[in-house]
Amino acid sequence: MTANDAPATAPLSRRYQGLADLPPLLAFASRSTAERSPLPTSWHPGDIIWALQTGADQPQPCRFWTGPDGVEALAWFESDGEVWIETLATCEALVAEAVAWVEPAWARQLEREGRDPATPLQIRAMSHDARRIASLEALGYRKAGPGGVGFRRRLGDPLPPPALPPGYSVRDSVGVDPELRASAHRAAWSHLEHLGIHGASQFSAERYLSLTRLPVYDPTLDMLAVAPDGTFAASCICWADLGSGIATFEPVGVALAHRGRRLAGATMREALVRVRQRGLREARVGTAHFNLAAIRAYLAAGFEPAGASHWWARTLA
Repeated sequence: MTANDAPATAPLSRRYQGLADLPPLLAFASRSTAERSPLPTSWHPGDIIWALQTGADQPQPCRFWTGPDGVEALAWFESDGEVWIETLATCEALVAEAVAWVEPAWARQLEREGRDPATPLQIRAMSHDARRIASLEALGYRKAGPGGVGFRRRLGDPLPPPALPPGYSVRDSVGVDPELRASAHRAAWSHLEHLGIHGASQFSAERYLSLTRLPVYDPTLDMLAVAPDGTFAASCICWADLGSGIATFEPVGVALAHRGRRLAGATMREALVRVRQRGLREARVGTAHFNLAAIRAYLAAGFEPAGASHWWARTLA
């Protein structure tokens, strides 16, 4: 074969192995968020950091494809049998390659664990992403259950005045005691029986400190609502991405004793003020389709619906 006959260079792929792989994934997440806007994307840079937390220096259940300009696609087992796939806007054809890696990986896991080989594999797609849905349908996937709902807020729009209950205040996490910050998260995510979720959050000070050492995290955008007795009543982390001009919130939570007082919106509002001052143009947040309390909180905070996601499933056996 002569040089003129050689095929075009195909994207290379590899598993995430550690910290050296983090910068290209963050650059991909920023670029795909910008390119696909106004469509929501699976991975904002903040989503990647939150997903990694203590595992950024360890291999992860994901694979990414690289081309001449960097990462072009990412496939990630977000949970058992549930996969999030994202590509650059011009690289939709890589969905088929991603699925070609995902399916055998899922089949091997089922065999290794002695589980029913007919357990379906599910891939998330935004409900109004016609190209992604067509790609999945061409590969034999069919629409299954609902996934999440998304919301957005244009940062150029006026923000409502602060609306804190008497005695409450909002602060950031600069200089915060790591154990107190971790306990604020646990207080919000350990009482979710109204969502059918039982059990206590295991978020620790060590886990929080690991998060703070990673890129994108900014303690001035890690907001806390302080109750009259000085305890932390609510918290949210806002992740700012200057490359796309879009910020995202993950997670947002309110302690059980303080719910129903619009503290989620109050903590988010302060973060919105700060990212607007930095020149960002939009903020986003999402939640599970059944989390009605969160949906009400985001709408009350001035966010607008920005689409939903569904699972597209296929049985491999």
